Amino acid sequence: MLLLLAFVTTAAVPPADERALRLIKVYDDICLNRFLDDKAVEAMMVARGARELSQSDVKVTMLDDPARAWDLNDKGATLWIEYPPFHACSVRWSAPDIGNLDAYRAIAKTYENAIGGFVPIKPWDDDQGDIHIHAVGETRTLPDRTSESLFFFEQRITDPKRRAAGETGFSLRFVHQYAPPEPPAVN
Repeated sequence: MLLLLAFVTTAAVPPADERALRLIKVYDDICLNRFLDDKAVEAMMVARGARELSQSDVKVTMLDDPARAWDLNDKGATLWIEYPPFHACSVRWSAPDIGNLDAYRAIAKTYENAIGGFVPIKPWDDDQGDIHIHAVGETRTLPDRTSESLFFFEQRITDPKRRAAGETGFSLRFVHQYAPPEPPAVN
């Protein structure tokens, strides 16, 4: 998969997309190729010189969900591991715009095609206060009824006053998640 990304980066890339490409490479290397092995992810964070976030910082984002996170030394970009019941690896960052995500789509497609069984997830939109969240992705159901999913999330401020004050960027994240089975429907 990294060979595909190397090809993509040889073309002229606008500066705004260079950071996204770096973070897509991190996601590919760590979240798609090392995760579910949490020890391998932790070792890679040490090898990269990433700074682990304090549990109080992690709690701001994850509330009571068990997790760890590291600052990737790339203008606030972070890597997160969420522990079961939802076991996930994600790369998160803020950007002035969404940018070109063709490289992300390429690595996701390569990963999904190699394994098979992935189907698109209905796009998800939600407003939480004055933040709008949009997610797209693909999922597959495993034999034990758990699921594996790849997601792309974008979040943006919708409040007109905050946007007028300059909060017009996006919070972006790529997520590789294993989820427990859906509970049976109650009649």
